[in-house]
Amino acid sequence: MGHSEFFDKSEVLGKYAVKYFRCAACGFVQTEEPYWLEEAYSSAIGRIDTGILYRNLRNRQFTCALLNLLFPRAQSFLDFGAGHGIFVRLMRDRGFNFHWSDRHASNDYAIGFEHTEDQIYDCVTSFEVLEHLVEPMRELSVLMKCAPNVLVSTELVPTPTPKIAEWWYYATAGGQHISFYTIESLRVIARHFRRNLVSNGSYHLFSEKPQSPLLFRLATSNRSSQILNAIRRRPSLIEPDFRLMSG
Repeated sequence: MGHSEFFDKSEVLGKYAVKYFRCAACGFVQTEEPYWLEEAYSSAIGRIDTGILYRNLRNRQFTCALLNLLFPRAQSFLDFGAGHGIFVRLMRDRGFNFHWSDRHASNDYAIGFEHTEDQIYDCVTSFEVLEHLVEPMRELSVLMKCAPNVLVSTELVPTPTPKIAEWWYYATAGGQHISFYTIESLRVIARHFRRNLVSNGSYHLFSEKPQSPLLFRLATSNRSSQILNAIRRRPSLIEPDFRLMSG
């Protein structure tokens, strides 16, 4: 982002004194160089991530609604930072041809549907990944090259910016969260990659073509997304995938 100034410090992983810096222009917050990451990723899914299953179910609900509403003709999808493949399997069960990619985790639930290099998709999802990025611009460029539409989730830094001890999302006990975004920092990212940005809560879409903020809010809202998903369903890929894996 822009020029950053010292903002606060905190204990990470219960042992490391870590400095946090804040961009004076856009409010983006990031730790110092994260030398503790190898230890933090000794387990791909952090022990404090108690909401992993709830989050995957909610992500499926909102993503199904969004794809059906905004991109009904889309046929190929990638989940980047997919963990053990829970979301990919859930989406394939709903009829969406999703693939898996994660450099920190093993693919346990979507075996056979791994991302292949240089493959291009209609849409990429990346949930709860941005806050893990050491070099956001460089790493996001990989996503932007994979698809014209990139759907991400990350909690936005509240206003005014809370100190480290005042906001749960800094998640210092786990050590994996190192980058924290404001809506203005996401706009900086969108401008850099010449994408349009729509945002609702913790969900954010970078798209080559402008998308309706109203439709995006409908797709990422609990009640309306349930209605949208009840109206339109794709044939499940459970049986086709079984046949493919059995062949």
